[in-house]
Amino acid sequence: MPPKRFDVGAVRAISWDVDGTLYSVRRVASRLRFAMLAASFRGRAREAWEAAAELRRFGSQMELVRARGGNITPDDARTERRIEIERRWLSPAIAATGPRPGVADTLRFVGSQLEFQVALSDFECGHKLASLGLSDAFSATYAGERLGHLKPSPEPFRRVLRDLGLPPECLLHIGDRPDTDGAGAKAAGCSVLLLGRDFSSFTQLRSMFATGQHPGRASPTDRCGDGP
Repeated sequence: MPPKRFDVGAVRAISWDVDGTLYSVRRVASRLRFAMLAASFRGRAREAWEAAAELRRFGSQMELVRARGGNITPDDARTERRIEIERRWLSPAIAATGPRPGVADTLRFVGSQLEFQVALSDFECGHKLASLGLSDAFSATYAGERLGHLKPSPEPFRRVLRDLGLPPECLLHIGDRPDTDGAGAKAAGCSVLLLGRDFSSFTQLRSMFATGQHPGRASPTDRCGDGP
């Protein structure tokens, strides 16, 4: 497919997925398994096993929620307990792995071009962004589990739009999953770019913004109005 024009001027805000987009879930999972195995040999087998079981159980439950449309009843107490587990086990693995190549430079470049740049994750992501060294890149962070809606529900996107005072055509979402990021953004009327479908690296993504060339299918081509 020939390149389409990617009109950066049509977009006033970008929302970024976190898990799987800004960092590799597969590489982090590999480091996490190694860390838990090492902890087991140091006499912390039960702690490691319980943490792994809780994270696996949570992941499976959230996939079921997504399959049913994404609506969820917020449970702040359980969320805080899980975050404590993630801080103890997952955050070091994320820090050791780091962001995907080119992510930091792309965030800086895009942030210098647009009015708003937010993190829009299904799950609480502040500690993950801190582990990646990316906290300062975003003006706000959103967690679907706190809002009562996971992607593919369009509600998280609508919340961002309300907070920023923008119409859907002014928000571009960048993620990695067609079934969640893609479906949710589309349902909310927003444009979306997916890692692995519309761009293969963040160096390429930055180039798309810099040159206005977009080789994929999703391209915000209409300039939006001033918004409400």
